[in-house]
Amino acid sequence: MLSNCKYFVKDSLKWIPFFGWGMWIADFIFVQRNWLQDQRRIHKTFSNIKKLQTPVWIMSFAEGTRITAPKLLAATIAKDRGYKIMHHVLLPRTKGFVTCVNEFRFSHVKYVYDFTIAYLHKAKKAVEFNVAPNMVRLHTRRLDKEYDFHVHVRRYAIADLPQDDEALAAWLRDRYIDKDTFLSRMEKHWTDGLEIWEE
Repeated sequence: MLSNCKYFVKDSLKWIPFFGWGMWIADFIFVQRNWLQDQRRIHKTFSNIKKLQTPVWIMSFAEGTRITAPKLLAATIAKDRGYKIMHHVLLPRTKGFVTCVNEFRFSHVKYVYDFTIAYLHKAKKAVEFNVAPNMVRLHTRRLDKEYDFHVHVRRYAIADLPQDDEALAAWLRDRYIDKDTFLSRMEKHWTDGLEIWEE
């Protein structure tokens, strides 16, 4: 199944030696934030997947960028649009997600999986909740000695998701509010046991 993972990645990454070339060979979905070009590229990739009924995981990081303190501060702009201010995640970009769901709505792809990953540096618990390891550390060390990880997964049937584009975008934003709430609870109660996130 890993051979059929398709990630949305920045177009500029394809020029990185070895990593970028591997992404290109693996048919990752390179996006430029030019919607007309991106939409054509997405449609072409997804049409082939549907035609061949390829088992596939489409990986989309709907926030569109890595979270940093300045970006989180800038996200307060969301308040002006009537959205809740979040502390652990950014307001998601909805257009790509809505396009994905609509492309696969009546296909062999039946589910959306929602992954929320929490990290905790074992030696710096008080100051490094949910600070991800950098790329060098990620590729050069075993992280299990330094970090604890928790992966929270939810599965949603595409058939149950809203069919209206605006309602589907709102549904995605609601999932990010859920993520933010979950991560706030994890930050306070990491070691309190599984019951803290049971619903």
